[in-house]
Amino acid sequence: MTRYFAFVLLLVSTVAPLNRSYAEPDGEPVNFKTYRPSVSPIRINTSQAPIIDGDLSDPVWDMATQIVDFYQVEPFIAPPTVETKVYMAFDENALYIGVFAAEDRPEDIYATVMERDGDVWRDDMIRVYIDPFATGISGFGFDVNAIGARADRLVQDGRRPIDEWDTIWNSSGQILENGWSVEIEIPFRSISFDPEADGWGLILTRERAHKAEEIRWAGIDQSLDTFNFSRAGRLEGIRDVNQGRGLEITLQGTGSVARDWNRPRRDSVNFEPSVDALYRFTPSLAGLITFNSDFSDTPLDNRQINTGRFSLFFPESRDFFLQDAAFFEFGGRAFSRAPNARPFFSRRIGIVNGESVPIETGIKLSGELKGIELGLLTARMGEGSEIDRQTLSVARAAVDISAESRLGIIATNGDPTGQSDNTLLGFDYLYRSPSIFGKSRLQADIYYQQTFSSTVPDDDTFGIRIDYPNDVWRWKLAAREVGENFTPALGFVNRPGSRDYTADWQRRFRPQNTAITWWQFGSEHRLITALDGETETRTNKLKAGLQTRQADSVWISTFATVENVRTPFTLPNEIPVPTGTYNNDGASLSLTSSMTRPYGGQIRLEQKQFFGGDSTALELRLNARPNRNFDISAAFSRTDINVPGGDVSVQVGSVDAVVNLSPKLSISTQTQYDNISNSLSFFGRMRWEVRPETEVFLSVGHGAIIDDSDFGRNFRSIQSQAIFRLSNTYRF
Repeated sequence: MTRYFAFVLLLVSTVAPLNRSYAEPDGEPVNFKTYRPSVSPIRINTSQAPIIDGDLSDPVWDMATQIVDFYQVEPFIAPPTVETKVYMAFDENALYIGVFAAEDRPEDIYATVMERDGDVWRDDMIRVYIDPFATGISGFGFDVNAIGARADRLVQDGRRPIDEWDTIWNSSGQILENGWSVEIEIPFRSISFDPEADGWGLILTRERAHKAEEIRWAGIDQSLDTFNFSRAGRLEGIRDVNQGRGLEITLQGTGSVARDWNRPRRDSVNFEPSVDALYRFTPSLAGLITFNSDFSDTPLDNRQINTGRFSLFFPESRDFFLQDAAFFEFGGRAFSRAPNARPFFSRRIGIVNGESVPIETGIKLSGELKGIELGLLTARMGEGSEIDRQTLSVARAAVDISAESRLGIIATNGDPTGQSDNTLLGFDYLYRSPSIFGKSRLQADIYYQQTFSSTVPDDDTFGIRIDYPNDVWRWKLAAREVGENFTPALGFVNRPGSRDYTADWQRRFRPQNTAITWWQFGSEHRLITALDGETETRTNKLKAGLQTRQADSVWISTFATVENVRTPFTLPNEIPVPTGTYNNDGASLSLTSSMTRPYGGQIRLEQKQFFGGDSTALELRLNARPNRNFDISAAFSRTDINVPGGDVSVQVGSVDAVVNLSPKLSISTQTQYDNISNSLSFFGRMRWEVRPETEVFLSVGHGAIIDDSDFGRNFRSIQSQAIFRLSNTYRF
């Protein structure tokens, strides 16, 4: 079957036409491979600043710099079918952006999100992404939908955006008779930048969710994802602005009431003040110090049950560590979706062996100094149940050595468990060509690291990854070696003593005048060996998929995997898997409806051989947004495993709900359950942004154990907690 599938795909690829459509504005043709538009916002007096209410009748917009040269990129490259105007101005305090987005049928405008940091990307919206250091790699993202709901994020090349990041800014929007309009204010004190720089990177993107269309000002290339700065436009002329004295203080008072339901029951009432202070030593270099850090608003991690033999990776979600997190990233794309041997993993600080340990003090320095990007962090961790106080540190620096390459170093010191003296040193090198051979992008990442530990011999890891991330053809080659004793105490390693080789490619077609936006096929290959060369994992996968004009998608894959288990391990419920060689072959099917519809979802099915038996997996997600006040998402996964050592059914369920009372006031809840730990978790949050600097936060959490399916008789509470927090930020 696999050979037949491959033959059909190869045959189709030789006869299918290659479709390209390049738009040309009036006048000379535009070469989008080298196209880099620029804009210089007009400078205004502070008295001329607009009122941020979504109404573009303020006089400032009549004098502001206008941007009208936009191009449709999805579903195909062409002149846009509707008008988009962006107005830009700045005073000494902030950058102001006005947007008018025309629509022929305003009743079709999709604007259903009001929550701050909600799924704004599902709506008709505008993206304003700024790369103040013109790195072409990372920056700040500001998303605003047609009714003014906003979300901010940190953007990093090759990795998922950090949506948990927050800063102080403002926006508002209105739906009009002929479209929609928004106003945005981004204070200069809210972002790091060098005021002497000759320009910033800028991305402006309009999403017409109800039409599944994407319209851009720069980066007119379908191979560039929405968050890619490599062909950003230029924002010029930001000079002589007020970044204040560089001091920002956030005061928080948190009161909590908790009950431990285990007998004898214990109740506690606490009040904990906390302080975060940020000081800009230079306009582009900031220091942040935190005392008695408060993480009460950190959401629940998405629950995962390990059905393999290697530990799982959970992303960071705490504000202090997310602030300027891009300055600490190492290895470029080498660790994208492959975290093994990652040198710095901030969750090691404050979370030790699953236990939450208080962070008494944290100091961070991040930004740019004389052309060098810096990230320095030191944290003093408090005592845990079996852990003494520890001081943990990481330092990262990177510098551009040419227009296309960058060299960086990293160092970490300390062990959160206190069981060793541990240090890591490493360097990485990035080469990126925005137009290799005059038409295509290429990126290469190389790194080397070594650890020094008092408990195991010194050891190292190194790797390389080469990406050809273009639309028609896309491929990747990667290799890494991880030493048996490579032990970064502040990093993440789940497969030491291994060599990992990966290769994949894909071919995409964009048919014209059909219901399909694109369809593609390709293959993925991975070989993991022990250091002695013996195969541990070998996977070959064929994969094909398509996306419709309405942004629905279908994916199908078939794969052949060999697993050589050299050390026995256990599956959930202590089911043993002995040593041996296993063929884990199978296939999967995934159907996803457009996330822009009021109701939709995703279903994924997988059937495969599994360590001498078989495994059947079902993943189901349903989304409902009947109006802008309610957003409900329910997910369920079930994996039935039958192996010689026993049978187990792994089930995980979750329900997330949001009630939006206004763009500044929302109530959200998370509920999760799995049948392996039999634990139920509930976390409810109310967030009221009184103004951009002031926030009121209330949360209620509850944990319980349900021993079996008899919910009523076997529901056993473990812990309950209610938290009230008031915070205010002062800028000087």
